[in-house]
Amino acid sequence: MDEKQFSTLYVARLKINDLYSLNNSTIGRARLVAAGFGAVAAAAFTKLETNNAAMGAQMNKSGQNDVSKQLANLDADRDDRFAEIKRNISTALKGRDEAKKTAAQNLKSFFKPYWNVNTKPMNTETGVFMEMLEKYNANEALKADAATIGIADMLTGLETANTAFNTLYEDRDDVDAENGPSATSLKSAAAKSYEQFCTAIEQAVNFTPSDVLTKLFGQMDELRKTYAELNGRKSDDGDASDETTETE
Repeated sequence: MDEKQFSTLYVARLKINDLYSLNNSTIGRARLVAAGFGAVAAAAFTKLETNNAAMGAQMNKSGQNDVSKQLANLDADRDDRFAEIKRNISTALKGRDEAKKTAAQNLKSFFKPYWNVNTKPMNTETGVFMEMLEKYNANEALKADAATIGIADMLTGLETANTAFNTLYEDRDDVDAENGPSATSLKSAAAKSYEQFCTAIEQAVNFTPSDVLTKLFGQMDELRKTYAELNGRKSDDGDASDETTETE
């Protein structure tokens, strides 16, 4: 008898919604015949159910939370504000007004260590802006220079924007702590559980075959082929692409 093998499916590369749907469909079919599983397949099935349910619960919470998009908008706003401040300093440096040019030179020297802060991770950027603005606010000469070239209000606006970002960021951390791990962080465990269950069924259908196992194997293999095609891959080894489609 020919050895049965599941069609190729790069499970870890599935989008999180596709993985959850694949697992759910597999669980639904397997549950109908779970009473006939051996000890290994039964244990693998229980683990698959548990890990997929945990991921699904966090997916529902994540779907209700749009904080990440708000944070991205706030980060873009403060970056734009700082870029405007830098443009005004550079313009004053090139102008004919000596008082403004001197003020701009002082400000450029002060801001030099912070000039490219927008390239840092968002939360790191928050801390750097806090340090920069604290030093600026404690220096009356710098504040006078800022007033001379007309960027005092811009720096106040930057501070307000940075505080707004930090407040929302900390609120999100509090919510995440209450809600537990993110769905994305649970994806790997759910994918591994699916693969382990497939391995258990593959072994069972080859070493302890039965009509029930053979039917389940066929159903699961059709699901694998379907999800391989959904993700732009053929289900056989020769045509399988290594390109990832994961976006989470």
